[in-house]
Amino acid sequence: MTSCAEPEGAYDLAVIGAGPAGLAAAAAAAERGVRVALLDAAPRPGGQFYRQPTAELRAARPQALHHHWSAFRRLLARIEAVEEFVAWLPDHHVWSVTGASTAWTVRALTGPDQRQARSLTARQVLFATGAHERQLPFPGWTLPGVVGAGGAQAMLKSGLVLPGRRTVVAG
Repeated sequence: MTSCAEPEGAYDLAVIGAGPAGLAAAAAAAERGVRVALLDAAPRPGGQFYRQPTAELRAARPQALHHHWSAFRRLLARIEAVEEFVAWLPDHHVWSVTGASTAWTVRALTGPDQRQARSLTARQVLFATGAHERQLPFPGWTLPGVVGAGGAQAMLKSGLVLPGRRTVVAG
């Protein structure tokens, strides 16, 4: 997916979140001729489920870190097939969505350092912001070296780092 340098004009739909649900929603809408702004805080699509190592790590096989990589590739192919209808806006940290009678205003801070403010308008907004792991507290769960399954997965997928040499899985 090619990122859109400047979110211009008004869109029919703003999809906030480029994980599996956001990608599927953007693809389905764009396939029907809807002009979509697809925003995500990450630099690459995929969300937490299809999180990818940073480009600087030059991972030889990022697909090896994921189940159902082919489903992710199909979602990206659907978006690319209708890219004239989809403005991909990576590194957009949405902080406000306000509505008026005819359109919504989506405000975001852009880039990894979040220094530039941008806004766009859309007739409709779809929130596909995903989910997060539910931690069950137990004695010692905040000690150094104690990592939840989601944290361990994020370390591996983003940085190709294992949380330790020995692992205990509980629960």
